[in-house]
Amino acid sequence: MEEKYGKAAREILSCVGGEGNIVSAAHCATRLRLVLKDDSKVDLNALENIELVKGNFNNGGQFQIILGTGIVNKVYGEFIAIAHITEMTKEELKQQAAKKMNPVQKLLKTLADVFVPILPALVASGLLMGINNILTAQGMFVPGKSLVEAFPAIKDIAEMVNLFSNAGFTFLPVLIGFSAAKIFGATPILGAVIGAIMIHPDLMNGYGYGQALLDGTVPYWHIFGFSVAKVGYQGTVLPVIASAFCLAVIEKRLRKVVPAMLDNIVTPLLSVLLAGALTFLFIGPVMRGVGDMMTNAVMWLFFDLGALGGLIYGVTYPLLVITGMHHSLVTAETQILANIGTLGGSPTFAVVAAANCAQGAAALAVMCRSKNDPKMRSMASASGISSMLGITEPAIFGVNLKLRYPFYGALIGGGIGAAYATIMHVLSVSQGPCGVIGVICIRPDCMVQFMVSMVIAIISAFGATMFLGKVVGQKEKTGKEAPGTEEKPALRIETEPGCIYAPVEGRAIPHTEIQDATFAAGVVGEGVGIIPAKGEVVAPFDGQISMFFDTKHAIGLVSDDGVEILIHVGVNTVELQGKHFTPLKQSGDKVKAGDRLLEFDMDAIKAAGYDLTTAVLVPAPNHVEVVKTGDVKQLDKILNVS
Repeated sequence: MEEKYGKAAREILSCVGGEGNIVSAAHCATRLRLVLKDDSKVDLNALENIELVKGNFNNGGQFQIILGTGIVNKVYGEFIAIAHITEMTKEELKQQAAKKMNPVQKLLKTLADVFVPILPALVASGLLMGINNILTAQGMFVPGKSLVEAFPAIKDIAEMVNLFSNAGFTFLPVLIGFSAAKIFGATPILGAVIGAIMIHPDLMNGYGYGQALLDGTVPYWHIFGFSVAKVGYQGTVLPVIASAFCLAVIEKRLRKVVPAMLDNIVTPLLSVLLAGALTFLFIGPVMRGVGDMMTNAVMWLFFDLGALGGLIYGVTYPLLVITGMHHSLVTAETQILANIGTLGGSPTFAVVAAANCAQGAAALAVMCRSKNDPKMRSMASASGISSMLGITEPAIFGVNLKLRYPFYGALIGGGIGAAYATIMHVLSVSQGPCGVIGVICIRPDCMVQFMVSMVIAIISAFGATMFLGKVVGQKEKTGKEAPGTEEKPALRIETEPGCIYAPVEGRAIPHTEIQDATFAAGVVGEGVGIIPAKGEVVAPFDGQISMFFDTKHAIGLVSDDGVEILIHVGVNTVELQGKHFTPLKQSGDKVKAGDRLLEFDMDAIKAAGYDLTTAVLVPAPNHVEVVKTGDVKQLDKILNVS
């Protein structure tokens, strides 16, 4: 078993460009995370055919290979040993990956890094809010009454739960200030102080600012000719992030110029004073406006465009996941939840959950279609279930994007489910797992409609994927589909001992007529050459692949009854170094007669000047009888071996 992990590590290293292309490596619970010098050197086709690899994707400057829990750590241990690199933490790897990011990617990564540490607090607060809603919702369990009204003894418990649920959002700027200051390189506790200043009780509560503007009752400080609004920033996100960044800039500059003996006194004093003043003078008002615009845009999308807005969001979200840009949505979502008392909840959670469940349903449809591909079947089933629980990466990158049509089916299903959730105004009260179990984050009066929207997304995505899969399968039969799909059912026959069946469709000739002196002379073995009519090689018997050449043009196999053969596509095609060949299996794989082994681009190889005659040869000292020449179809009997 240990050799299995070592073999996978060696194959992965080869596929990602070798030791010289590795900058650094780390791993999480399921994925090997690599920072590469040149991503273009990755051989994706070969990588996807490694036995333990369940998928891959490139995001945030990291090339990530999905291996699975309990496997990734063992492969990683072998990998860093043979690649001669030192072990790194995920944080160190992120720093390496950040060097490859463009400014937009860095901004999105920063937003994600600020919010990830405080998500547990927001989730806990939101779930407590859900419990409070269950206790106080009218008619949910008792007709015409809430649980508190029906059982007055729990009134104080409900009030306590309500207090607990509000704390995280009431003091949200403090949490964000601490986290953001840490990310930007300032003293975290000073970031918390800035956040606390922004919600100080002596300030007018930010939730009443809009009405106060209309009434003309906003209080002001008058300082050096400036009128500064004495208004808090409760329920805001961007102002405190910008203020923490300003704090970090000021603090870093001061530490360079303030003498060491005064640093611990002067630097914190001036940092808080200057950052606080700039917050109320410029940063706060500007960023409050930007945050309101983001929130209003999301609200407009859902409440003004209705079903169309939900459909747009549901279709767009998986596309953002591919690029990593979905992290930018966390900011608007957090601000909406912080204003939950005003808005009633967030409409985005149900839409994202529908999109995720649709990806899972599409992967499960692939599982149902991949009866002859055990590896894909296993990967699709596991990733499909994972996606419905809110973890979509294995399904998106390991299955749906690889085959393309399931991803389209998932977009259709996710869009339909999202549109329904938007029509029914399904609102959440917290962040949490965006899948079917996310029902615990939904407002009690919306829970039933949330589950209905998930069912709609799952059924729609599954049906769309099955339909698109049939279309793809039909295109394969007519030769109109591009190489790369693996959904075509394998041919099946009852094999006979000592019989070799045609691995390629075309015109069979004796091996002596192959336009290659070595093959024609029988030096490699005896058999036939097949001038192919289409670019596909299938297994000629039940057995095992003994060797899949690195240049992908030749395959060695041994049958279950001990017959060895060589399938060599083309004459001198070794010179192509694997170009125009797409392996569908790998060395060591068990195969059944008719399993697809290799695809090759006939037009491209011919255009490069190579003869495509495919040699099917049995090495000496076997006695080989040619059973059929002329036109042959795949799995026609062509040789008898004794």
